Amino acid sequence: MSLSIIIPSFNRASLLKRTLDSISSQTSDEWECIVVDDHSVDDTKSVVESFCEKSSKFSYYLNERKKGAQGARNTGLGHSKYDWVIFFDSDNTMHPAFVETILKNLRNDIDVLACCSDIVNVDTGRTGRVMNPRCNGYIHDKLFTGGSYVDFNQAVIRKSKVIEIGGLDEDCPSMQEWDTHIRLSKNAVYSMIEESLIDYYQGGTDAISSNTKREVIGRLYILRKHNKEWKCYFKGLTSYCSQILNLINKNDDPVFVKEKTKELRSLVPYYYLRLCVYRLWNKVRYNK
Repeated sequence: MSLSIIIPSFNRASLLKRTLDSISSQTSDEWECIVVDDHSVDDTKSVVESFCEKSSKFSYYLNERKKGAQGARNTGLGHSKYDWVIFFDSDNTMHPAFVETILKNLRNDIDVLACCSDIVNVDTGRTGRVMNPRCNGYIHDKLFTGGSYVDFNQAVIRKSKVIEIGGLDEDCPSMQEWDTHIRLSKNAVYSMIEESLIDYYQGGTDAISSNTKREVIGRLYILRKHNKEWKCYFKGLTSYCSQILNLINKNDDPVFVKEKTKELRSLVPYYYLRLCVYRLWNKVRYNK
């Protein structure tokens, strides 16, 4: 078995070399690396081409149109030649034994294999926490209740399963891995390796997590798209809506706050009643 590593990139030339170095240093050579450039205006192309000149395992593609990260991932998927794929970010790195360890643990009875990752602070370079996706078997329910969250960088996916769901949603503005795994997990079996094989760099000015407006829009998109399913998970829905409301209120744009609060209420009309009941239930539960 071999692995297709798909990397969407936009103006990440300064970080991309570190990522590609980590891939070229793998202890296994059973991989290909596809970088899809979403019309960068920096030196992304020359960085990738320098790796292509050294090894045919690397390839560079320019999107036929600017489609964002999800569109770039779909483009890479279309060019991939192996049965297993990973959508890797252009600012993270793989430990040297990542591919070798993953391939040793792939089985016919699973569709997604995930691993843990070390969270690295961009500013200090220090590793402080470990991201554990906590995924085994069928995890669809857990994705709505907070019991699991699978990041793109941690998950090797059977290519046929991604094609089965029609590829990645190019309209999803953020929280894209969550939307993807909600759709995948309806018919996919998950497994995981209890070992950190990825360095996940957190922070930076262009990180989605640093843009609360974008995160709010993404979370509302997922709430709207999967609304019927969310309503089946009372505690999960209430917790999720609380998170969205807290993010909305962190913004100092009063127009944005008003519009998104109204949108949240329209998506979950009885949200505030649910929230009150949930808080009351917790109070009674923990004061027994």
